[in-house]
Amino acid sequence: MKTSLLIKSASVSLLASAMMTLVSHAQAPSDKPTVSGKFLGNGKDGNIQYLLVQNTEPFSDKPAIQLIFAEKDPSKSKKPDWDAGFKKFGSALVVSTHQDGGVFGCEVAHSEHQKSPFSSVGRVKIKDMKVTDTHVSGILTTGGPGDFFGQTWDVELTFSAPLPKGAFAAVAKPEPAPEKEKEATAKASAPLVPVSKVALPASALDVEYKEGVEHISFRSDSSVTALSKDFTAKLKSEGWQDASGSVIGKANAIIRRKLDGAELTIMVQPAGKGSTVKIFTQGLDWSNTPASAKQAETTNVDGLEAEANRLLNQALKNLPKF
Repeated sequence: MKTSLLIKSASVSLLASAMMTLVSHAQAPSDKPTVSGKFLGNGKDGNIQYLLVQNTEPFSDKPAIQLIFAEKDPSKSKKPDWDAGFKKFGSALVVSTHQDGGVFGCEVAHSEHQKSPFSSVGRVKIKDMKVTDTHVSGILTTGGPGDFFGQTWDVELTFSAPLPKGAFAAVAKPEPAPEKEKEATAKASAPLVPVSKVALPASALDVEYKEGVEHISFRSDSSVTALSKDFTAKLKSEGWQDASGSVIGKANAIIRRKLDGAELTIMVQPAGKGSTVKIFTQGLDWSNTPASAKQAETTNVDGLEAEANRLLNQALKNLPKF
């Protein structure tokens, strides 16, 4: 009789242990990323199916990650954030965020948008962001449709994904070398390059100077190749020098130039029979914007988009050349 009781007791114990294990697995976050919801461009869904989470450079001395939402699988790309911007994965969103859910970078690349990718930080938010030692989850939302140069977009994506190794690690602050301190002081005291020193090509139309985020944009009836050639010649005439990271092809071009501490990253993309151009700037004096230019309204929030573009520029430095 005692033997029978012992066997039954052991069986019950094993069954209870197995049930606890099943419950534990059921409650644990998935080991694979999950994403559901909508990403609309001009009313059409981008059909986001994949999510890739990767570490990115700190922003404002706080650790950060990138969330790459895409229509096609980006996991095999060596530069998934860059490829997503050029729609190699179909419609995509590249979102940079802190551990508290604060979004400081958002690149929108929808297949229905001719003028893309474009940056949008002020409206997009992550609600109910939860971060554990191994996972991140939340809801990426704009809170309703928005407009960008006549294009509408809207997002409401619920997501969950494992965190990469080292995510949100504390940011170390290295002690600056005396030589670098002197160099930084000298740069700070030197006069900034005026924005008028950015010589635009003769074919530039609908020029917009966005002082709040230090961007310049325009369109042209010239092809990507012809516009890139004309633009580089114009910049050279004003003393701008080549900077590492330029990639000039027939379909798209990235042109990087530097002058007296100022830097330009110029994105040229095809649009119909012509081209569209977006210029990310650093180190320019915007106090005297050319009077002939159309002044664009901005919705910049605390300068976050300008810093996001600085990180984009850094990411372009080691791109392969065609």
